[in-house]
Amino acid sequence: MRVLLAIDDSQFSQEAAREVENRLAVPDTTVRVLHVVGTFVPPAAAVWDAGGSLTGVEEEVEGRFQQMVDEAAARFKARGITSEGVVRKGDAGKVIIEEAKEWDADLIVVGAHSLTRLETLIMGNVAKYVVDHAPCSVEVVRPKRKSN
Repeated sequence: MRVLLAIDDSQFSQEAAREVENRLAVPDTTVRVLHVVGTFVPPAAAVWDAGGSLTGVEEEVEGRFQQMVDEAAARFKARGITSEGVVRKGDAGKVIIEEAKEWDADLIVVGAHSLTRLETLIMGNVAKYVVDHAPCSVEVVRPKRKSN
């Protein structure tokens, strides 16, 4: 089974990674851990710290996220699961779908962010986009709700 785990640096992604680790650690499973770096305008201080180089800031950000996906992949490897970490650039939803198609994923796993309706309308929802456009099955992992 080929599992594409799309993560960011949120607690929701940590939940998704734990689900994959705990439930999908079966023989012949390969996990590709993916992070998508979206388009952004760095703060002036970050550009200053990078010696005035916008490319330097982008490389630093990509390096930080490459380290994040490599660490996640290493946790899977420690459990005997074949894995790798990749970082791509672009619109998260579209890149996840492209990666799933090109890599021939059997399952995409994403964490669900808790957005209000207004936030979803303004910012969009990556998980919803992935569910609506995926070439394979999708699991959206939500944190367990605490009962009162």
